[in-house]
Amino acid sequence: MKKAICMILAALTVLGVLASSGCANGTAHTDTDKPVGTTDDTKAAEVTSVEETETDAETDALPQVSYGGEEFRVLSQTDGNRHYDIYAEEADESDAVHDAVFNRNLAVQDRFGISIVVEYDTFSAVNAAIDRMVKSGTDEFDLCFVHMVSGASMALDNDFVAFEELEYIDLSKPWWDKNLKDGFSIGNRLFMANGDISPSSFSSTSCLYFNKTMFDRNDLQYPYQLVREGKWTLDRLIEFTKDITADKDGDGKTDPHGTADTFGLTSWSYDVPYSLYYGAGGSLVSKDENDMPYYDPNIERDTDIYGKIYDVIVTNNAYFETVDYNNVGKLFINGQAMFYDASFLLVGFLRDMDDEFGILPLPKYSEMQKEYRSFVNGASNMICVPVTCKNLERASIITEALASEAYRTVTPVLYETYLKRKVTRDADSSEMIDYILRNRVFDMGYINLFDSIGSFVRVLLTSKSTKVSSVFKQHDKSARRAIEKMIASYKKSAG
Repeated sequence: MKKAICMILAALTVLGVLASSGCANGTAHTDTDKPVGTTDDTKAAEVTSVEETETDAETDALPQVSYGGEEFRVLSQTDGNRHYDIYAEEADESDAVHDAVFNRNLAVQDRFGISIVVEYDTFSAVNAAIDRMVKSGTDEFDLCFVHMVSGASMALDNDFVAFEELEYIDLSKPWWDKNLKDGFSIGNRLFMANGDISPSSFSSTSCLYFNKTMFDRNDLQYPYQLVREGKWTLDRLIEFTKDITADKDGDGKTDPHGTADTFGLTSWSYDVPYSLYYGAGGSLVSKDENDMPYYDPNIERDTDIYGKIYDVIVTNNAYFETVDYNNVGKLFINGQAMFYDASFLLVGFLRDMDDEFGILPLPKYSEMQKEYRSFVNGASNMICVPVTCKNLERASIITEALASEAYRTVTPVLYETYLKRKVTRDADSSEMIDYILRNRVFDMGYINLFDSIGSFVRVLLTSKSTKVSSVFKQHDKSARRAIEKMIASYKKSAG
């Protein structure tokens, strides 16, 4: 496992930030090998005062405290760009988001007298490290960034502290994603969180790219106004893609690996089924008045949603790839596909695309649907505090500070400079990003039932089947048992 000391104690280098943050002059040390507050030798850093003025929605109300140079230890995954969330070894003027993360960390170090230390590896190695740490009872990390789906399984194994036990984390603040409870909380207890602390998570949000040059060639209006009017639906996507897939080289077949044939949509089997289903308002799990989940399929609704997705993918002969992931984006870059389902993470590959392209939210099921919904890919980072962390007070203070500082200084750079200026090519697409990020979807059916009914759209599309009711009947008992088992595991963690 690689190890990097992200930054040295900021007070040694940027005293101005320290002064402006109002940090206490004194320091207090904590023995992080023992539980906080159990003996005279295990006192937490003394809280000297609370910043009474920091009570509005955009500022935290964290105590003024200095940890005297103690290390705040973070474990993070490197897959994709997910190390971006915390690892910033030094400033980089060529990358505004990297710079913003660096300065965020520096400000938090200054404010609380800590040194942020990061270890990073692939998501599977991160999971294995947490598992070893929990089983051995060793206090190695204060904060971990984990893979969403595999992290959910670890939460069931009692590996993480509930955020409700972290005194200084306020999940009602705007730097925490407001839709987290839908996908992760049980009985109002949350073991993984997400928000501005994880800029890479925004990049894991799904969207639809469209080829403006192909629209012009087919004398079609760009769908931007449809989005604004709430009329961007699956039916409209079906209309746009209906006659686009074509054998252009006359060899009697449409070949996605050729250089001439065109497609209405290019898509990856582990993206588009979930993107379109959740974008259309699909869900598999509901909550009762006590925030307890229960399996709640709506077969009539999901049959209708699947029927429209089937028309987009199968009837309109989209390129639906199950093996060659790289060719999905390549086809769009080559100007051979009208639409491309992907996440913001992949937009960097489109910068050198010759044709002009735009960005859209995922279509609604119908105009009656209130909001556009954006699926968050299961590889997204989630944060957690391992149960072996001995200084939960410090972990909660620094984690909240990293999140709130990111809200004020990192997200604006990511949103305005990177997503809206560097990624998009027109003002309309910049506007569309607001629609895409407004309602991000986290669903227990996807996260906890991925290997069964949670992937019914992908399984049916792969076999070009329309037997929706049959697959729901097949998985009904196992899905209900899985939810019951999940509840029992969470109750054990809560206990």
